[in-house]
Amino acid sequence: MKSIFRKIRERLFNGLARQSDLDTLYTLISGLLQIQNGMEGKPVLRPLRGWAISPDAMAWVLADLQERAMPTVIEFGSGQSTVILASALKLRNGKLLSVEHDPEYSSIIQRQVAACGLSEHVEFLHSPLCNSRDAASIRSYDTSVLPDIPVDIALIDGPPYTNGTLTRLTPIRWAAHHINRGGAIFLDDSARGGEQACLKQLAIEYPNLRQISRNAEKGLIEIREVQA
Repeated sequence: MKSIFRKIRERLFNGLARQSDLDTLYTLISGLLQIQNGMEGKPVLRPLRGWAISPDAMAWVLADLQERAMPTVIEFGSGQSTVILASALKLRNGKLLSVEHDPEYSSIIQRQVAACGLSEHVEFLHSPLCNSRDAASIRSYDTSVLPDIPVDIALIDGPPYTNGTLTRLTPIRWAAHHINRGGAIFLDDSARGGEQACLKQLAIEYPNLRQISRNAEKGLIEIREVQA
């Protein structure tokens, strides 16, 4: 491992580093941190980035979360974010609703959450995909199965974009309708065209919501109510 670090360091200092070098460096450092967590009895995360939320985007959500007492959080798309949010909410006496359309994948995350001793802080909700009202070719969550409750933070990281350009408009609408005053909605992957199209439609339907761009690898938009 030292030789890999040395090679990457030499490329960085010589201005020859490739994206693959940086990705390798990130993976190695992230892996070391997770090993240390495991040795200390803390939750161990599976790899972030790629399909999973990136660490820089997650940091924005956690920074907002830490300012709230006993918050209710909903995430659309279970994953490593579920473990992270549940760990943070355990410290703040909060509750997480984790919405997932794939029951097999949800069971994997549920086992991971249970192994970390966090199950009492998460309610897993199965929301199958159905045809969207926006177009027959678009599928998204069946929000009729979700509880009609206010939330303080909503993280939109699903469904996968393969379900259509506007697939995330449905959970964004649900969040916009249920967010508490002073609450925040975070849309991951906002650099993609599909998410940009969702945001344009949101601006039309909810002109009282302000969209704030946050610096994150795959793009992150924070959505808040405009204060009078």
